[in-house]
Amino acid sequence: MKRHAQLIKLGLNTNPIFATRLINDYLRSPLSNSVRHAHQLFDEVPNKDTVLWTSLISAYTHSNLPYKALQLFSAMLQQPESTNKPNHFVFATVARAIASCPEQIVLGQCIQAHVIKSGFLPGNVILETSFVDMYVKCHVVECARKVFDEMPSRNLVTWNAMVSGYVQNYMEVKGLNLFCTMKCREFLVPDEFSVATVLTGCAWIQDLVMGMQVHGYVIVGGLESKCMNSIGNMYFCCGEVCSAESVLSGIESDIVSKLIMIRGYASNSRYLDALNYISLEGNIAEILNKDYSIVVPLLNACANLSLTKVGKQVHTFIITSGKAHPDSYLSEDNAIIASTLIDMYCKCRSVYEASKIFKNWYYTREISPWNSIISGYIYNGYIEDARTLMESIPEKNVITWTTMISGYVLIGRPQEGLALLNKMYSVEEKIRVDGNCMTFVVGLEACSQLTDLGRGKQIHAKIIRILDNADTSNVIVGTALVDMYSKSGYMHYAQIVFDMMLDKNVVAWTSIIMGNAVNGLGLRGLETFKQMISTGIQPNEVTFVSVLTACSYCGLVDEGLYYFKLMREKYKLVAREDHYTCLIDMLGRVGRLEDAWNFLKEIDDKHNGSFSVGTVWDALLGACQLHGNVELGILVGKKLLEDKKQGLTTYKTLSNVYAAAQMWNEVHSIRESWRNKGDAALEPGLSRIYANTRGP
Repeated sequence: MKRHAQLIKLGLNTNPIFATRLINDYLRSPLSNSVRHAHQLFDEVPNKDTVLWTSLISAYTHSNLPYKALQLFSAMLQQPESTNKPNHFVFATVARAIASCPEQIVLGQCIQAHVIKSGFLPGNVILETSFVDMYVKCHVVECARKVFDEMPSRNLVTWNAMVSGYVQNYMEVKGLNLFCTMKCREFLVPDEFSVATVLTGCAWIQDLVMGMQVHGYVIVGGLESKCMNSIGNMYFCCGEVCSAESVLSGIESDIVSKLIMIRGYASNSRYLDALNYISLEGNIAEILNKDYSIVVPLLNACANLSLTKVGKQVHTFIITSGKAHPDSYLSEDNAIIASTLIDMYCKCRSVYEASKIFKNWYYTREISPWNSIISGYIYNGYIEDARTLMESIPEKNVITWTTMISGYVLIGRPQEGLALLNKMYSVEEKIRVDGNCMTFVVGLEACSQLTDLGRGKQIHAKIIRILDNADTSNVIVGTALVDMYSKSGYMHYAQIVFDMMLDKNVVAWTSIIMGNAVNGLGLRGLETFKQMISTGIQPNEVTFVSVLTACSYCGLVDEGLYYFKLMREKYKLVAREDHYTCLIDMLGRVGRLEDAWNFLKEIDDKHNGSFSVGTVWDALLGACQLHGNVELGILVGKKLLEDKKQGLTTYKTLSNVYAAAQMWNEVHSIRESWRNKGDAALEPGLSRIYANTRGP
């Protein structure tokens, strides 16, 4: 301002050269109205040259006012070309302005065409790099790559712009490949920006091997001090918490590294570590002021640990910090925080507190708090209250519908869940909402519970129509379809869906193995297991439950014992109660009751009695009833009755064992015992078929 006053006194304020310098000074000024003063100065200059126009356009661009910059550029083009002809600096600045407003990409394409026609391209690396950056920030990566490929020469900034464009547009693999080309074929030396970008790509796709290679290069290249945070974030995203801690341990004073540590612990379900870390730091205010959104992982940590008191402390800080001021409380950002607060209180069983927060959002159109309170009610067992809220919601989205349908399925009311899915697509709903992958996965789970093939096939057809290749390219949807067809007894359809899946994880393989097992195709299930091993997929505990079930249903005792040994010795998996249950059931089905008894006594002693109750001994008792072994059945029954938590099935099975031996006094005694226990009578088994599967 002082220099401006001096130039006015000297009469030089209207000189284009001095005016340009003043505009640049205003651009560096911390004053909030500096751009307005620069524009006033610009208007006072009668004879404006290209450099002056460029300075003001650049000022608006750097001040995040791209539309003002574009308006000024349009005014420049309307001036006589002899004095104000744009140069490549002007076009580069305008390209950066368009990058800030992607909806103006058509204008950017027109400007590129004008630049080519004017002869500035090809051959100007600065201008071409600006267009690469413009296209990637406008999410038109194909055009950016075309400009990039047609450049006769590229510098490091150009390569960085293209690699960053791929990463920022969720095309991380292409970005990493281009980085390798830059370094290994073009022999350019990456800088800290290159490294930070490629580490971000590795983090997002969890490519630990590539990330470690880049880390090695950073150490060799001497860039480690500048890239610590990016390296630590990469390790956290790849689940290598210890490595991340080791990298970030030397920069405790850096606020950014603290934010990465807190988010990293939370994203790896190390919630207690996240809370302990921030409590030991002692400067929570400074951390939250740097990035206020960090309250979200903190509240999630409190929710998962059921730490209501700590959650209330975070809530108190949110209020006292002024971020939740009434004038800004109903903003979109605060809607996310409110949703997280509601979720935290609901998971801590403080539904009343959650409801108080929700009241502030009842009359708004922000959907996330509504979805959170509905989910919270379902979590706490208030399914009808959740349904009432859902019916009164201003505008339902796919999360609303999916949450409510999932709630019904989780509490064992699949019919109502399917009825709600049907209503979602009915003409009653004024606003049409299409389901996503999770919506249909929940619907397929409901069909699985009901063994309702008809409606399951309808959902499959809907998936094919509205979700592009979801049944083949989405492993979660494909696995849900395999499970639905398997439980409905149609293994032919299940196998077709499984074979068409492009990506199969251990859950998908386990589902098809179990489907074959329970549908009497145990040998095919074992063959499928061998195929899974040959593809390099590592089986987990549930996979071996499926394999042992297949062996049990087919009477393949020797094979079952072999796979049980394989699980423990080769794959180092600890046998659980369900594995032992399958093993005992397998031995019992073929009448090897003494072997089952000896084996069960051995593992019971080995585990200090931890398997002395529950399904393991129930399986042997059922086998005793099946084969009429009264003597062993009595021993097993007494072992089971030592536990007061035994259910009615145990009493019923033991009663049948006594009845088969015509030991009526014992039958009467057992029945009296279960009556005295105060339990209701067992419900009879039911079978269900669907004669009409058109849906509700």
